[in-house]
Amino acid sequence: MSLEYHRNFHSPLLGYSRDLIVWLPPHYAKETARRYPVIYAHDGQNLFDPATAFAGVDWQLHKAAETLILAQKIAPLIIVGLANTMGRLEEYTPKRGRQYAAFIIEEVKPFIDKTYRTQTARQHTAVLGSSLGGLISFYLGWWHPEVFSMAGCLSGTWMWDNAAAIRLVETETRPVPAIKIYLDHGSEGAEGNQAWVYRSMRDALIRRGFRVGKNLAYYFGVGDEHSEAAWARRVSKPLKFFFGKQA
Repeated sequence: MSLEYHRNFHSPLLGYSRDLIVWLPPHYAKETARRYPVIYAHDGQNLFDPATAFAGVDWQLHKAAETLILAQKIAPLIIVGLANTMGRLEEYTPKRGRQYAAFIIEEVKPFIDKTYRTQTARQHTAVLGSSLGGLISFYLGWWHPEVFSMAGCLSGTWMWDNAAAIRLVETETRPVPAIKIYLDHGSEGAEGNQAWVYRSMRDALIRRGFRVGKNLAYYFGVGDEHSEAAWARRVSKPLKFFFGKQA
């Protein structure tokens, strides 16, 4: 497994540190002239390693990406896992979301672009997360489409602050950003009981001009709960939507 750890990556903007976990695609070391798109994924502890993941279940994000790459279903890419901190609740919501965005854009991305062979332009840069990580992924794309052209929102917490994200989509006065958004949720537990909330976000985006299959994807995970295991089952879908090879 091609994981590289940058321990205690310090943020002067936020005033504290966290680990960065970087997954490199197959043949990265050999194909030295090649540059790669990048996906920045939140809750980095939960992405690759069950030993650090919540409840001992990881997303196996690297395995999903490697399988798709070797099958030539997506272009090779780099994944940057951003570990969460005690400030997760504030960072993944508008309370400190703007500062967290600045941390990624002004501190993490320049470091990654300097350290690895990346494709730096917006059309090659995505964000991905689940639950509150899905919420902040939406905000990052909506606030900063000049940096991120793709936002993957697995089980996004759309009811946060009285559905502020949905209201933002409905009331935005500027032209909607030129981004691709992936949305999903499960059928079980709270996600199934509040399916209308997830569909409300989808429908709000459609009313603003997003088109399913073009710049919007929506998936309903039958049998899925709000859990790492469910997101592991579904994470290949945003990868294919964002980085899938054209037939």
